[in-house]
Amino acid sequence: MKTKKAIYKMCFDCGRSGDLEGVFVTTEQKVKKLIESKIEIQFGAALGKHSEVYGSVTESEISLVTDDEDFVMKFEHYGLDTGYNPFKYMATDFEIDGIDTEDLYVDEIIELLIKIESENN
Repeated sequence: MKTKKAIYKMCFDCGRSGDLEGVFVTTEQKVKKLIESKIEIQFGAALGKHSEVYGSVTESEISLVTDDEDFVMKFEHYGLDTGYNPFKYMATDFEIDGIDTEDLYVDEIIELLIKIESENN
């Protein structure tokens, strides 16, 4: 599985209320673990007061833009990420045996899941 960084685009479907979109840098491994784990992400009132947007990102809602190393490096250097990055939000009630994830961001939970999986293999 690829651990090099790439640029991804997310278009999170919120039904009739709209979509949350974002372009950001992460790895294929983290994207696959995000989808596989079905972590519910708490985006807050992203679509207006009292909207309370949350849910799991599906495979159809996130796609690879490019893994061109030079482009990714420049993208990061110039801070071109925009919109919603699912890894920078909190999860809702996600449990890992014996680990308190209440105050962790999705990225930290994904890192833990990857670490646990690698230790078990």
